[in-house]
Amino acid sequence: MVKTVAIKKRLSAVERKGQIVGVAMSLFAQKGFKGTTTREIAERAGISEAVIFRHFNDKDALYDAIINARCTDVQGEPRLLARIKGKEGREIFRAIASFLIAEHRQDDSFLRLLIYSALEGHELSERFINTRGLEFLEYLKRHIKALMEKGVFRKTDPEIAARAFMGMVIYYSISQEIFGLKKFFTRPDAEVVDTFVDIFFDGMLDKN
Repeated sequence: MVKTVAIKKRLSAVERKGQIVGVAMSLFAQKGFKGTTTREIAERAGISEAVIFRHFNDKDALYDAIINARCTDVQGEPRLLARIKGKEGREIFRAIASFLIAEHRQDDSFLRLLIYSALEGHELSERFINTRGLEFLEYLKRHIKALMEKGVFRKTDPEIAARAFMGMVIYYSISQEIFGLKKFFTRPDAEVVDTFVDIFFDGMLDKN
């Protein structure tokens, strides 16, 4: 009987980079940055460390690739901003909350990775905030300011208001996925989203 030998498919450069990023994200989310080495990443990916450095010139390139892999689509556009394009009023806030809560519930690795990074004083969380984080907060701040100028929202600091809304949503994900409150608190995502949006939007309305 002739034995058949399985031929391992050779990954393209794009596929290999994606594999390295996925493995690195998984390990960083499990063990933190101080507890993860490039050797472990290489071993988990089934490659040599030299292959990692061939695709990523330095650690910053790898960190940027991790952020982009989670935050941008195949065209390089921010995924969250794409979800709210063309929406107005409450629908913008509903789309933001829906996207983030579902994203973290389906895969909390990036959330864990950012927390590890911040607690360990690692640069990835700062790189994320200085790029994607501040970019989105600025967008939300401008939208809130526009609603104030139209007389829909009462006058207040739009940047604080933007951070208040995002804080409410992000903390919910952290408490559910990281602290484990989802074992004790179960509600449909749509109910949670609608409640958060109503609390924020109704509290911001100009009732004069």
